[in-house]
Amino acid sequence: MRLQRKGPGSFEDRALTLAEVARLYYLEDFTQERIARRLGFSRSNVSRMLKEARESGLVEIRIRSPLEVADGVGRELRSRLGLRECLVLASSRRGASGDFRGDLGAFGAGYLREKISDGDVVGIGWSSAVYDVVRSGRLHEKNGVTVVQLIGSLGGAVPDLDGASIAGGLARALGAREYFLQAPILVADASVREGLLRDLHISRTLELARKADIAVVGVGTINRDSGQYRAGYLDDADLEHIGRRGAIGEICGSYFTREGDPVPLEMEARTISLGREDLVRVPIRVGMGWGAKKALANIGAARSGILNVLITDEATAREMLEILDAEQG
Repeated sequence: MRLQRKGPGSFEDRALTLAEVARLYYLEDFTQERIARRLGFSRSNVSRMLKEARESGLVEIRIRSPLEVADGVGRELRSRLGLRECLVLASSRRGASGDFRGDLGAFGAGYLREKISDGDVVGIGWSSAVYDVVRSGRLHEKNGVTVVQLIGSLGGAVPDLDGASIAGGLARALGAREYFLQAPILVADASVREGLLRDLHISRTLELARKADIAVVGVGTINRDSGQYRAGYLDDADLEHIGRRGAIGEICGSYFTREGDPVPLEMEARTISLGREDLVRVPIRVGMGWGAKKALANIGAARSGILNVLITDEATAREMLEILDAEQG
């Protein structure tokens, strides 16, 4: 929109007046009422002048969000890995607030805020990244939403991996009803698991999980950062054995190779969670995988089909692209 001319010489006068009004409003924090009194205009005229200043280009408003998206990297990963969506937090803004995990949690929460609809069933796993999303404070209440735990708990020994606490936190943030999977992730033997799966509450929770509209899970790695290792369910010998079988990552207790193929392990018969076959039927499967050592696990997770949406940071995303380039020789 051009500045309005009122007559000879009025263009410059008008521009100066608009600039003064904008300066008082945007730089000096004057209210519109105070500007009106100071300059002798009506409040409605001040409002129109501020709008004119913006539309004419005298005022440019820039918002430097700490959650800027690295679109190009995300598009390339989406294309090369066949993902539904891939959201990458730009390195230029990553940790801009001084809280790396907090920024990424808010970034993931922003996606969920848009995708979770009234009446949805939301299945949730546990991981440090999922915990960061839930505690971000960026999720809003929805109507008629149900939150259901997808995988048994590790207990409360590691707060950011407490499945029931994470599920409960998400339910509170969404104003949702919650269903907990009241069982450990790993039990002593297959017969114990079979007995627990016959429990009416556990079987009903898993049946509801199969009806999820969206799943929110973490991408796990086969190292000492593993949640099961940190909670004491696995030891170094277990990690070595799992790695020798070709596993490079896991989601909800389902292990996979870098090509995305399942890795059959004895512990599967002792794991209480929604299985891989049921997980891949969930329409939107969001994997949170950011930070050190996640790149290869993210690739395997995407190829496995257990997730079809990946949320990560730019450094991890670029490392993923380097791995993919190296595979092509």
